[in-house]
Amino acid sequence: MVKVEDYDKFLSIIKEDESLIKSFDGKSAQVLQVLDNPNMGIVIVKWENLENAKKFVESEELKARMQAGGVSGKPEIYFAEEKLILF
Repeated sequence: MVKVEDYDKFLSIIKEDESLIKSFDGKSAQVLQVLDNPNMGIVIVKWENLENAKKFVESEELKARMQAGGVSGKPEIYFAEEKLILF
């Protein structure tokens, strides 16, 4: 979860990040806005493997993109494994 200064600015920046995510073998990305706090976002990225996900999170490129997108504070980052898909 990330706190941002301006969600629309954050969304416009993250829309440009497809090639960056793919360069770390990201398969897909989804961006959600928290309804009761419109300056909070959730970004879900599916990866080929955990190692590449961790490299992406630690990358200078991501840090620069978060700064450009107006991320404030340290984002909460979790690594999870998909166990069930309904519908």
